[in-house]
Amino acid sequence: MSESLAKQGRKQAYKMVLLQLGISIALVLIGLLISWRVSVSLGVGSLIMVIAHFVFATIVFRRSGAQAAEAVNKAFKIGESLKILLTLGLLIFALTELPVHPPSLLIGYAIIVFSQWFAPLIIKSS
Repeated sequence: MSESLAKQGRKQAYKMVLLQLGISIALVLIGLLISWRVSVSLGVGSLIMVIAHFVFATIVFRRSGAQAAEAVNKAFKIGESLKILLTLGLLIFALTELPVHPPSLLIGYAIIVFSQWFAPLIIKSS
């Protein structure tokens, strides 16, 4: 039972990552209407959050169930910490090392963060 709960949670989390990846692709295409640099910046900003969410989902949804409650709690803390560190590291790298348009990068990042709020309306549990 607990293994199926972990699989179901992982499936829902990966659906959200795929939705966010789709939004990222749409942002890149919209950015092309403005300029190549804006397009790349929107893509980089949005992919930073998509990658962080993927890592988080992979770590958190390894286990579930009452017997694994402590392990699930520990995995959540580790996953969230890694997500924050990875996000900060990738944002710093992108803003200092890549030829991006910073406002566009942050807009792409913010759109993916906000997509979490609306994901439950789009992704239905099966």
